[in-house]
Amino acid sequence: LRSDHGRSRSDSSRMTNLQISTSAEKYFTEPPNMVLATIRSDRRPQLSPVWFIQQDNEFLISTTPSTAKWKNLIRDPRCIGVVDAPNGRYLPVIGVVDMWTENAPHEVTTEIVRKYKLGNEFEPYMKTVRNDRPGRGIIRLKPESIVTSGLD
Repeated sequence: LRSDHGRSRSDSSRMTNLQISTSAEKYFTEPPNMVLATIRSDRRPQLSPVWFIQQDNEFLISTTPSTAKWKNLIRDPRCIGVVDAPNGRYLPVIGVVDMWTENAPHEVTTEIVRKYKLGNEFEPYMKTVRNDRPGRGIIRLKPESIVTSGLD
């Protein structure tokens, strides 16, 4: 992962080829939540703890389209996610999202739940997910900037 410490705002907004280090990839497989910040219609921030997986330099989040975060991102796709752990390690991820409800959201959701629910917790949780109405959607956070703290 390349840190963008010391870059001006205009420099970090031009980052196009983010390289995620081995230590950051390992960190993303651990089960800390991401706190996702979106923008409400009144321009105040909405903070939502979310489960995620990191895949192909992007972050995938499963939710229902009825949530405030989904509605906020439909209106404005800019967001910030912070992956935080009690030991002081954290990664802020600044970017934009695209979202979908087609193309196998169940597969992505299953992979996310496997990260957080182990053993006999997995299947009962998945049963509740399968009963979600009106269904699931996937938020794909595409980073424009990632800053590491205490990983390398």
